[in-house]
Amino acid sequence: MSADTQTILQTKRKFLGLSGYGWLRVSWFYVFIAPWFLGFLAFTVIPMAVGVLMSFTNFTGTNFDTYKFIGLANYSEAFGEFFTDGLAWYALSRTFLFAIITIPINIVLSLLIAILLTRNIRGKGFFRTLFYIPSIIPVVASVWIWKALMDNNYGVVNAVLNEIVPNTYIRWLTEYPFHVLVMWSVWAGVGGAVIIFMAGIQGVPAELEDAARIDGANNFQMFRNITAPLLTPVIFYQFIVGIIGSLQILTQPLLLAPRAVQAGIATLPPRENYMFMIHIYQESFVRQRYGYGSSLLWILFFFILILTIVMTYTSKYWVYYEVNPEDK
Repeated sequence: MSADTQTILQTKRKFLGLSGYGWLRVSWFYVFIAPWFLGFLAFTVIPMAVGVLMSFTNFTGTNFDTYKFIGLANYSEAFGEFFTDGLAWYALSRTFLFAIITIPINIVLSLLIAILLTRNIRGKGFFRTLFYIPSIIPVVASVWIWKALMDNNYGVVNAVLNEIVPNTYIRWLTEYPFHVLVMWSVWAGVGGAVIIFMAGIQGVPAELEDAARIDGANNFQMFRNITAPLLTPVIFYQFIVGIIGSLQILTQPLLLAPRAVQAGIATLPPRENYMFMIHIYQESFVRQRYGYGSSLLWILFFFILILTIVMTYTSKYWVYYEVNPEDK
């Protein structure tokens, strides 16, 4: 064994605590990760475990004397609603409809804007900031902005319409609440996606575009044969993030409700905006069926998991990687 090899091994042993005071250095590593690890354990692992156990019980928050294990009864009831067109099925179908509409619009629109903002145009920095600002506004504040814009009586949109066509008032929040929710989602979600697409576009090798221009390719041909294939990993990422985010929407439909319709402790949105997470919230905190609500949450979790697995599996047919992930 050479002297250099012995020196390297001694250094490794010292760092790993195998000799001398190396264990002090290793212990500092655990000290620094302890806050994150304890937080992850206390606020993620333990709540998830409690949620799993609760979904198999009849827990209502106060029935400690009658609290008992009921097996798969909650899941049986939930799937019964799915197969009998119950309220859970309606909420889930509205959520899927929201996802099917908003995800493609967000991806296509953000990609088009990103292409424009990577060109050599005047005021490029200003427009980048303008499109990105909605994505950093807190959700509650942005929803209240849209509620002020779309208010049935005093909204800015109706005021503008009235100036163009007198006596024109559209009851946006009561007659078209789903449309308003979709428009808000596009407005708030495009900015972040634009930044990611811009990073992907700027990562396209310039020599490929130069070679295509020499061969006589136009802008559309360059986009279809060079830019689009190299952006498929970014598009795939946007699909996954869109699925996860849109299927968990909760705060926005509640805040866009035109007026407080009290049902226990919660405000119900219009029926068109009755999403699956709102149904879970109603069952858990309004009707105090925490066990049943937990089962609905885990059903949603597995829906999202299955969709993510399917998207990941099918990605090998349409997502282009310069290096095959299976070869790593």
